[in-house]
Amino acid sequence: MDSSPTRVMVIFTLLGAGAIGGFGVHRLLSAEYGIASFDFFVALSFLSLGYYTHKTGKDGLARFLSAAIAAVGPLVFIRAFDDSGLYWVYSSTIIIYYLVPYRWAMGFNAVMLISMSSIFWDTIDHGGQFYSFLVTIGLINGFSLMFALDEERSRMKLKALSIRDDLTNIGNRRAFSARILEIINKNKRYGLNACLVCIDIDKFKDTNDSLGHRAGDTAIKKLSSFITGMLRESDEVFRIGGDEFVIIAEGADQDSGTQLTEKIRQAVEEEEFIPGRPLTISLGASVLKDTDTPESWLSRADEQLYKAKSSGRNQVYFDGEIIPVNG
Repeated sequence: MDSSPTRVMVIFTLLGAGAIGGFGVHRLLSAEYGIASFDFFVALSFLSLGYYTHKTGKDGLARFLSAAIAAVGPLVFIRAFDDSGLYWVYSSTIIIYYLVPYRWAMGFNAVMLISMSSIFWDTIDHGGQFYSFLVTIGLINGFSLMFALDEERSRMKLKALSIRDDLTNIGNRRAFSARILEIINKNKRYGLNACLVCIDIDKFKDTNDSLGHRAGDTAIKKLSSFITGMLRESDEVFRIGGDEFVIIAEGADQDSGTQLTEKIRQAVEEEEFIPGRPLTISLGASVLKDTDTPESWLSRADEQLYKAKSSGRNQVYFDGEIIPVNG
């Protein structure tokens, strides 16, 4: 169990088991054996979910079942014992929003409130007491939903930022790692063709040393935008280092990969990224093999890039062969 979410879930189940188990001990001492048994059953359920989370490192099932317990527990308590279970509805509403995504939480809470209303419909005071209950539970649901939505937006924003390169706004190394694994899995399932292209700016250190890092950053941003504009919708470019880019061309075989890489090389050579100063790139490419792992595929494409740079730069090596200029 490494991740923070699983640790938090284990702590939550321990706290839940401790709180409800405490009620169980009190009721056992008060000779309320039926209610005590129910309390101990719920506490044991929480402990079991915490143990499962600790052993597997997965908290999804524990969160879902804990939310179900929070929704159903007060209803069972009220139906089997007494109306004091009504007080648990308020805390359960908040807990459910914490445990599961807000759409599930809205469903759990709707079921709990509808069931609660059906239980009390014949006995509840339909005047001020009922109105107060509805307003209170409505406000709790509303504010809990607002916080859940804010948390969801923040989480999605952080996730998007975590896979984007700060300078170019294209995918970073983390996004590349996820995408290359996805492509390899597609190949194993469906026999999907794909081409991996490693790109390096030629003599980029000289550009930084002579013109400064600001000019270098500007060139990198322009180049990433330029390459992106040349790709198909199914292709994607990532920045995985200072002046290192990688393209994953989904569905491309060696013929289409050859055309793509030479087209990019030639177009970059003809474009002016830094006024009065030429900029060229070297490219190494490799077609995906059935036996490839992310590491082996990237390593092979990187070897092709090394060959392109060591044999003169501003050229493309594709699976051991140099692509003729304009070829």
